[in-house]
Amino acid sequence: MPSHLTRRHLLTLAGAAALSLPALAARAIIERPTSVLIWEGGGPFFGGFSALELTADRMQALAVSDRGFAVRARLVRDAAGRLIGIEKMDHFPLRDEDGGPVQGRRADSEGMDLDADGHLTVSFEGGQRSRVMRYTDARSPGSELPAHPDWAAQRGNGGLEALAVDASGAVFTIPESARGRAFPLYRHDRDGWNVVALLPALDGFEPVGADFGPDGALYLLERKFRMAFFATRISRLRPRDWARREILVETGYGVLDNHEGISITRDPAGQLWATTISDDNQNRFQRTEIAEFPLPQA
Repeated sequence: MPSHLTRRHLLTLAGAAALSLPALAARAIIERPTSVLIWEGGGPFFGGFSALELTADRMQALAVSDRGFAVRARLVRDAAGRLIGIEKMDHFPLRDEDGGPVQGRRADSEGMDLDADGHLTVSFEGGQRSRVMRYTDARSPGSELPAHPDWAAQRGNGGLEALAVDASGAVFTIPESARGRAFPLYRHDRDGWNVVALLPALDGFEPVGADFGPDGALYLLERKFRMAFFATRISRLRPRDWARREILVETGYGVLDNHEGISITRDPAGQLWATTISDDNQNRFQRTEIAEFPLPQA
């Protein structure tokens, strides 16, 4: 995420006043979501949501916040599958290796993925360095994966932001800060961490979320902001052909709030959907939104 001080200051002022790959991006084809739902709640666990995962039936969601909380919710849909409501089920803290709740700057969870067996993987960008934690289930103590040497040099607010796990169990993560003019895509498997691609920085957008879809493609959520307004972009990337990058969604400034989490699902009719959630920074001038976009088939 951008600097808390800079962004919060700008938002407060606005509210008070009223390997580099030669990728050519495809033209954006979606400029607005089909639905946007405002999710309201209170307490320290609510808000600041930076990652999202939906169940395969698209009826439940898990969100994690940059305060180190996880929230489960039930999604309410109409007969056509359109999202019309959300009901909180429960909430709980993410836990460190000692079993205690993550605290302080170590609680800044930014990326997350949940596999079919209930195993949770979370990237954190706060504390002394970025780190990735694995959990047997969402409530269990975490186990930290060995770090890549690059991460020691990442600035606190530019660390690991997006995370996704593919069907084989390999973990992919991307920092918010670029290396030169590209963002390294890290992959972790039995051989440890490797940089498998450098994703070119395009038009000032920065990666904030990622998810593998049921089609096996990696979907990248990016965000940029100007003053108090945000723009959102969703791209599709293919494993082993990362240069083939398609921009599927790009909103203008102010269409959505600060969307940082993404989950890709397929409905019973076979339609691919991107569901995104915004990080309101627990700031009264922002909102927690859930938006949904129908995506074209690959």
